[in-house]
Amino acid sequence: MEIVVSSRHQHVSNETKQYVAEKIDAILESKTIKITSVKVVLDQQKNRYQAEVIVNAKGVDFEADAETFDLYESIDTAVNKIDSQLSRYLDKKQDHHKKHQSIKDVPEKDEEEA
Repeated sequence: MEIVVSSRHQHVSNETKQYVAEKIDAILESKTIKITSVKVVLDQQKNRYQAEVIVNAKGVDFEADAETFDLYESIDTAVNKIDSQLSRYLDKKQDHHKKHQSIKDVPEKDEEEA
């Protein structure tokens, strides 16, 4: 999995890149979906910070963004949104039907035992 952290109108420090990578890894390690790449775009407009997270998975893409006054809060909010989207997607894909035995597989009782 490839994590790309880019920025508009500012320079991204190594600490910020490491923080983003740790957050993304934390939510994706428990998921059973094949993630191909993750792209994080950070933006600063005056005193507002925006974080946009795009997760490319096999057959489906997830996008989330958040805008706050704190860069790390924006990152956390966007990553939490992605986490909830992935959880909902995996919940929909999961088979919730109980596996019942077929009538043919149930052994017949002998009349003598009854």
